[in-house]
Amino acid sequence: MNCTASRNNLQLAFDIRRGQWLLYNAEALLPAALSFLNRLPVTLDMPEFNVSAYAENSDGTLCGSEPDNDTKIVTVIPIIGTITKYDSCGTVGAISIAEAISDAASNNNSIGVVLDIDSGGGSTNAIPFVVEAIRKVQAAGKPIVAHCDLCASAAYWIASQCDAVFADNDLSVFGSIGVMAQFVDDSNTPDGNHIITIYAKESPDKNLSYRKALQGDYELAQEELSPFVTAFHEAVKKSRRRLQADADGVLTGGTFLSHQAIDVGLVDDILTLENTIQNVFIRAHYN
Repeated sequence: MNCTASRNNLQLAFDIRRGQWLLYNAEALLPAALSFLNRLPVTLDMPEFNVSAYAENSDGTLCGSEPDNDTKIVTVIPIIGTITKYDSCGTVGAISIAEAISDAASNNNSIGVVLDIDSGGGSTNAIPFVVEAIRKVQAAGKPIVAHCDLCASAAYWIASQCDAVFADNDLSVFGSIGVMAQFVDDSNTPDGNHIITIYAKESPDKNLSYRKALQGDYELAQEELSPFVTAFHEAVKKSRRRLQADADGVLTGGTFLSHQAIDVGLVDDILTLENTIQNVFIRAHYN
């Protein structure tokens, strides 16, 4: 299924300059962000947003299915790349993702949802739309689980609200539970490319190697980020019952490979996408 794009480049520009971000490895996106702000070509193409539907054969194997027939299906919705509110930054936005999740909640043929996540996070203003849509699926009595490879920061916030979180493989990455702000200071530099990055006090381990290179007193900006990280913490702790919140790095921005993430309660198990879809069929049966 291809969804109609919902774009707002003005909002994206504002978020890049002054917005709060729940993002892992944000520095890798700086060249594209600066090009966007300077109205230069940005080599990030909008990917197709393909929502897939899978039916279960009598022997338990899976097959692709058209969403509009009478077959009971599990809907698989991709969340890939940087998560922004609108379709932008080379990725599909939270509004489009939330619409697809809500459609699955109201679709009588869809008995459950898999969020197929490969994302380092995104903007704080993108989260409420997706979480609200997840609640619609749960309110409809349908299982919704997350299948993840890279699942960090805002992406993990989303995954944690699902009924279960599954790692794709042994080297899948989870965590980076923390908040940062990043903006461009073009007032005192000839090239206008001076980047200022601020981290919440509660996230001392988030992007630690990069932070050590920064100098300056950003105490006030850190305090302004605290409400966002508090909300993040509470959402994860409420949904992840086995979470070892006091373990090193769990709520301070650290990242964990799959087996470590299972040990501290961030993840439930390691399953392929196919096995994750089958898991949803089982959950739907018992629901």
